[in-house]
Amino acid sequence: MSATSSPTPAAPAGPSAPAVPAAGAPDAVPLTAAQTEFLAAQSAAPGYAGHNVGQYVELAGPVDTEALRDAVAAALDEAPWLRFRLTRGDDGPRQSPVRSPGRPRRPALLDTSGAADPVAAALGLVRGQLACPPRLDLLTDPPAPGDVPDLAGSVLVTVGPGHHLLVQFFHQLAVDGHGLALLNHRIAELYTAAVRGRPAGPSPFAPVTALVEAESAYAASAERRSDLAAWTRHLAGAALPAPLRGRSAPPADTALRRTVLLDAADTAAVETAARSAGVTWGEAVLAATAAHTTARTGAAEALLAVYAAARTAPGTLRVPAAAVNILPVRIAAGPADTFRDLLARAAAETAFLRRHQRVRGTEVARAVWPAHAGARVPGPLVNLRPFETELDFAGVPGRVVSLASGPVDDLAVSASRSPEGLLRLDLDANPALYEPAELESEAAGFAALLAGLARRPRTPVGRITAVRPGGDAPAASGAAADAARPVPVPAGDHEAGPLTLLPAAHRLREAPGPAEGAHEHVLLEVPAGLRTAPLRRALTTLARRHPALRLALHRAHGVWSQEVRTAAEAPAVTDATALRRYPVAGLAPDARDLLVTAAARAAGDALDPAAASVFRASWFDAGPAEPGRLLLTAHALCVDDVSWQLLLAELPVLYGWFAGSGGAPEVLGRPGGLTAWASGLATAAQSPARVRELPYWTELADGPAARAWPAAEGGHRIVTRFEVPAGPPGPHPVDVVLLAALARTAAGRPRLHDGARLPVELELPRPGVAPRTAGRLSTVHGVRLPLDPDGPEPVRRLLAAVPDGGRGQEQLRHLNPQTSALPAGTPGRGVAYRRRAALHAPDSAPGWGPAPDGEWAALGALRGDPPLTGPVELTATVAPGPGGGHRVSVHWRWSTALFDASEAAGLSEAATTLAARFAAPAG
Repeated sequence: MSATSSPTPAAPAGPSAPAVPAAGAPDAVPLTAAQTEFLAAQSAAPGYAGHNVGQYVELAGPVDTEALRDAVAAALDEAPWLRFRLTRGDDGPRQSPVRSPGRPRRPALLDTSGAADPVAAALGLVRGQLACPPRLDLLTDPPAPGDVPDLAGSVLVTVGPGHHLLVQFFHQLAVDGHGLALLNHRIAELYTAAVRGRPAGPSPFAPVTALVEAESAYAASAERRSDLAAWTRHLAGAALPAPLRGRSAPPADTALRRTVLLDAADTAAVETAARSAGVTWGEAVLAATAAHTTARTGAAEALLAVYAAARTAPGTLRVPAAAVNILPVRIAAGPADTFRDLLARAAAETAFLRRHQRVRGTEVARAVWPAHAGARVPGPLVNLRPFETELDFAGVPGRVVSLASGPVDDLAVSASRSPEGLLRLDLDANPALYEPAELESEAAGFAALLAGLARRPRTPVGRITAVRPGGDAPAASGAAADAARPVPVPAGDHEAGPLTLLPAAHRLREAPGPAEGAHEHVLLEVPAGLRTAPLRRALTTLARRHPALRLALHRAHGVWSQEVRTAAEAPAVTDATALRRYPVAGLAPDARDLLVTAAARAAGDALDPAAASVFRASWFDAGPAEPGRLLLTAHALCVDDVSWQLLLAELPVLYGWFAGSGGAPEVLGRPGGLTAWASGLATAAQSPARVRELPYWTELADGPAARAWPAAEGGHRIVTRFEVPAGPPGPHPVDVVLLAALARTAAGRPRLHDGARLPVELELPRPGVAPRTAGRLSTVHGVRLPLDPDGPEPVRRLLAAVPDGGRGQEQLRHLNPQTSALPAGTPGRGVAYRRRAALHAPDSAPGWGPAPDGEWAALGALRGDPPLTGPVELTATVAPGPGGGHRVSVHWRWSTALFDASEAAGLSEAATTLAARFAAPAG
C-alpha cells in the first residue's frame, strides 16, 4: 500500500539494512508521465489519501498460505521499481528502485474468522489503512537507506476454513490497474508452479525503462504534436460539462461505493445488443453512461473522462508500473436517439481514443479548456476493466474484487466481468455530494437503464422502460430503488388497462390542432437544498398513485381509445428524463426566467400521449441556501385545477418520507378511482334522469344557425383582476357577474355574438362527487346569454335553470349511443369560458407552494392551447378573498383575426370594470 504514517501490514518491523541495488535495475530513471501527474497531485495535497487504491483476490478452496506468501514476495522482487526512492534530477523527479534484504516482501497474515462477519472485519481494517495519507518525505528522505517504504503491499487474511482473501493495496504512483493485473497473473503462476513442483518460467515483466524511454521518444515526436492537434479539432466547441449534482466538492479520502451485478438475462441482453451493433460490452457501458449523464444534466451531449492504458509502444504492455491516462470521450445523447445510435458513437469515440491515447489527458484539457481549473479531463469517470478475469491458483479460483480506484470528485462508473461472466458495475461517489441512499439509487437506476437500453436498442432513449423478464421492472436511472424507504401507501398500480373515453378526450378530439400539443404547466416554489433521489421517487410515486399520469391515448382510423399503463410501463415512473435538474445558483433573475421558459418549452415538446409520456418535471436547483423552483408539465387530458392542487398537496409529504424527514404519509389515503369514475359516467349517460334532460339540450342546440368565426393561432393575452363578495346559494357568483358583464359588453359588438344571443361554452370545475385523483374531470356545457342583460340577475336565473349543473350535455353527446347525434350546444363554439380554483400552498408543507405570480408570465403562451375558433377565451382563476369572498384573475385570449391588441385590451378592461360593478354590494 501507500507509505503511511501508521504501520504498514505488508512491512512488519524488522532490522534495518543497507539498501542494495535491485538485480538488473537502473540506478535512477525519470518518472513516467502518469507518475509525474500523481506525484504533483499528491504533493499539492500531502494529507490527501485518495490516491491509495486497493483490491482483493478471493480464494475459495484449499490454499498453501506459505507458498502463496512466497509467490507474492517473489513476484514483487521481479518488479523492484514498485519500491523506490525519489530523487531530484536536472530533468525533474527520478526514481531509484531499491530492495532491502532485511525487509522481506511476504504479505503479513491476518485471521478474522472469529468475527461475526469475517470478510467485513478484514475489509474494515484494510479500508482504515487506505484512508491513511502517504509519507512522501520518506520516499525522498528516508530515515535510513533501507527504510524506503513500500508503495505496494498485501495482507493474506483467513476468513474461514478454506476461505482466504489476498488483499492488495498500492499508491497510484507505483502501479496502475493494468500493471496490477500483470502482477497478479505472475503471483498465480508462481504459486501454481510451487504447489505442483515445477519451474515457473522466466519473469514476463519488462523494466520500467521500457515505459520511460517510449514516453520520452513520443514526447519529442511529430506524432505527439499530431495527436494533440487531432484532439483539439475533435473537441472543438465542446463545453465544460455541468456537475451531475449541480455543485462541486473536493474529492474525499475515500469514496462511497455501490456495486451491482447484472443477472444472466441482463448481461446477455447487453452482450446481444453490443454484438449486433459490432461493438464491445465496454462500449455499451460507455453509451449507457452517456445517456445517464445527459438525462441528469439536461445537456445535449455527454463529456466523459475515460481511463486509457496508454501502452501502445513495444514492450510497454509487460511493465507493472503506472502509465494510465484519462482522456475525454464526447457522445451526443438526446432523448430521441436510440441505443444503436449511441453504440455507434461510443465505438467511433473509443476508436479515436485508441489511435490518440498516448498524448496526456491533462495536456488535452489545457489545450481545449484553458479556463478549466481541474488537473484531469472534466466529466464523470468511466473505467472499463476487461483485464479483471478469474485467476487460477493451482485449481483454486481467484476472484478479483476492487475496493478503491482513486480520487472521485463526483461520480465514477467502473465495469468488469465476474468469473461467472456477469457484468459487474461499481459506482463510486464523492461522499461530499452523495448520501449512501442516493448512490444506491444511482447504481440501481444505472443498471436498470443499461439493461433497458439493451433490450430495446432501436427505441428512443427518452422512452426506455427497463423491464426484466417475469414482470420485475426496475425503473430507469434513479426511479428503481431511489431510497431505502418503501412506498407506505397503496401504489394504485392495480388501476391499469382500457379506460372509457372521458368527456375531456371527446372535447380534445373535436378541437382543432394536434392533440399532442395540449398541455399545462404549474410553477412551484420548493425548499432550498432538495435532493434528487427523494424528489425523483416522490414524483414517480405520484404517477403510481394517480392513473391519469400513466394515461396513453391511441388513435387508429379516426377512432380514439385510452388506456392506463402499469407502473412498469409508464414513462412517468420509468423514464430517467421525466425529471430534469437545472442548476441556477448564481444566475440573474432574467437568466433564470429564460431558462424556465426554455425548459417549459422542452418539457411540453417531450410529451407524447401515444407513448403514455404525459407528466414531466423540471427542477431549478438554486442550491442549499435559496428556494428553488419546480415546473410540472402534464398533458391536458391528465390534469385539471383540482389535479394540480392534489399533486401539490401530496408531493411534499412524499418527498419528506423519502428524504427521511417526514412521517409515513397515511394522510394521503387510497389513490385512484379514475377507471370506476369513467365507467360510472357511461352508466349515468344512459340513466332515465339523464335522458330526461334531452329536450333542454336539444332546444339549446336548435338556436340560430352557427356562425363560423375564423380560427386564429395564439391570441392577444391580457390579465385583469377584480373581487367578488360571497354570494347566495346557486350558480357561482364569479360566473354570474363575469358572464353578465361580458354579455352587456358584447351587445354592441357583432364580432362577439351570433346576432341574437351570446353563445358561451362553460368549463367548470369537477363536481364534488368526483374522485380525488388526477385527471381532467371538469365538465363543459353551452349556454346562450341574453345580450345587454339588465344586471346579473337574468344571467343568474339562466345558469340556475341548467339541469344538473350542465354535466349531462357531454354525457348525452358522447357516452350514450342513442343520443350521440345531439349537436353541440353552442354552434361555432362562441366564447369559451373557464373557471378554475387558484393553486394555493398546502397548510402543512412549509416552503412548498405556487411561485410568485410574476414568474408565471412567460408560461401562458406555452400551454399548448388549441387555435381559437371563437372571438375570445377567458379563464377566471378564483382565490379566497376577504369575508368569504373571491379574488379573481381573468386571463383573456382574444382572436387576432377579429381584434387588434388595443381593442382587446379595452374590451377586457371594460368587461372587468363592469363585472366589479355588478359584484359590488347594493347601496
